[in-house]
Amino acid sequence: MAKKEVLIINSDAAASSAFEAAKFGYVRNGATRVATLTDGDEEVSLFYGTANVGPISDGDIKKVTTISYSAGTAQSSTAVVALDGGNAEVKIINTTAGTMNLPVKTFESVGAGSANAAAAAIEALMDVEFAKSDSPFFGFGASVSSATITITAPIDSHFRLAGNDATAFTYGTAAVPSVGTEKKVKELEKSGNTDSGVFGRAGSAATFKQPDSVVSGNYDLILIEGTKSSNSKAVGIAKNYDDFEIWLAVADGNSTVTPAAIVTQVTKLK
Repeated sequence: MAKKEVLIINSDAAASSAFEAAKFGYVRNGATRVATLTDGDEEVSLFYGTANVGPISDGDIKKVTTISYSAGTAQSSTAVVALDGGNAEVKIINTTAGTMNLPVKTFESVGAGSANAAAAAIEALMDVEFAKSDSPFFGFGASVSSATITITAPIDSHFRLAGNDATAFTYGTAAVPSVGTEKKVKELEKSGNTDSGVFGRAGSAATFKQPDSVVSGNYDLILIEGTKSSNSKAVGIAKNYDDFEIWLAVADGNSTVTPAAIVTQVTKLK
């Protein structure tokens, strides 16, 4: 399992030489703080404030990926209600978790007399369910026009529809997950704290305390993947090879310390 480190970059100013708090930069050759790197550099750390990641040397980095911030797109699908023997139903399956036991909720109309009336009754039931804070469908939305019910999931959720044979279902706007939102970057930040031992999952509350989050707003992400080698204690010239991944969350909207500017520097260590 690769070692993981997470660095949150809120600054849009690059440090150059002496330590400069609240700015982002590099420690080159284990000692000199610089704003840019040189091909072939050794023992490079990335830093922000007093946090250090690395050191990385020339050849350690294998891949650098940039993932831009996106608010995501909510899934929206429709059910055109038609009666079977005077009745109709719409079933929603929340597929977000991707597990075998998915939440399912059936909304029924019995003896409404028309498709329009059945659709209105079913949509009213959905409104009630979607407002329940303990429901797996909390935050979903529904609207009705004639016999057509439009169902919308919250961003980062998705669903499927089923129902009586006569009712028709159309999958309209596809769900697109969000990237770099405050919620997701806080989760990433926490995983980095856990991996580094600052916050231990197995420790007691008295022993381990999760540090305060420094995440605020939205971020673009950079994933740096690589492998570090070191001399093994085994006999001979054996080497240890340790995979690593470093996540950089860069404040969205930066004009100086941008993902492109960082990638230009760190790829010098490929």
